[in-house]
Formats: sequence, C-alpha cells, structure tokens
Amino acid sequence: MTSKEIDTPMSGDPAPQPQYAGFLARGMAMGIDILLIHILYFGCLCAVAAALWGYSPHWLVLIPSLLFCLLLFLLTFPLFAAVYFLALHGWQGQTLGKMFMGIRVVRIDGGEVTPSLAFLRFIGFGLSILPLGLGLFWSIIDREKCAWHDHLAATRVVMTMRS
Repeated sequence: MTSKEIDTPMSGDPAPQPQYAGFLARGMAMGIDILLIHILYFGCLCAVAAALWGYSPHWLVLIPSLLFCLLLFLLTFPLFAAVYFLALHGWQGQTLGKMFMGIRVVRIDGGEVTPSLAFLRFIGFGLSILPLGLGLFWSIIDREKCAWHDHLAATRVVMTMRS
C-alpha cells in the first residue's frame, strides 16, 4: 500500500464518535445562562421602573412602582427564561453559556435541533429537575452523558470543534 491509500479513509469506515459534554461543562454553561438571564431581565425591569418613576417623579410613586415591578418580575420571569432557552436552542442549538463553554445540542443523528424539538427538550428539562435534579445528575452515570431531557428529545450535548 502507498501512503496515499493509508491516509484516505475507506467509505466503509464508521464516522468518528462525537465527544459528549460532561456534567461539569453543562453545569457551568447553565450557570452562565442563569447569570445572563438575571442580568438581562434585571436591566429590563430597571428600565420599566425608571419609566414608571419618570412618568411621575414624586417619591410617593417610587414604592408602588417598585411593588408593581416586583409583581411583574414574579409573573414574567419564567416566560422570559423560557423564551431565552427555546429561542437560542431552536435557532442555534446552543445558548450563550453553551457557546462560551464550547458545547452545543444536536439531534441523536447529529442534525440540527428544530424549534419543536427544543420545546420538547425544555419540557423534559422541567421533568429532569422535578425529582431534586435527579434527571440532571443522571448525566454523570450515563454512557453518552445524557440527562433525562436529552433522552426524551433524542438529543445529545456535544463539544464543538474549535479551529
């Protein structure tokens, strides 16, 4: 055999296995995402409070404005977080935290995540955290480092190739 024949992969060779992201990388990405969500949302909340206070800059309006913003926070924060995860997973297959950590979500066949698959994964994430986070910790012992929501949505979290 020539060296050219050795270097050329045969068509029957299996594709290289992806490197799955472990619990620590996934947890760090989640921590970054949680921090970013809180910073973004707090900025939006401060803008609303400033606008309300600017409408009537009397100090007696400040307390009701803050109470209104607190109520607004409690009612809309879960929706804000859901939109963040659904939009970024459905559009890019990764959140800002995952981008920073160099990991992404892919389908089990290696394809891109669709918005409907991102929604299924998000619902599964809720199921993963319900029993004291057991579904998340499952990725420590899983052969492919999958949490319960990965199994439900047939997705995997893989390391991205860096050039």
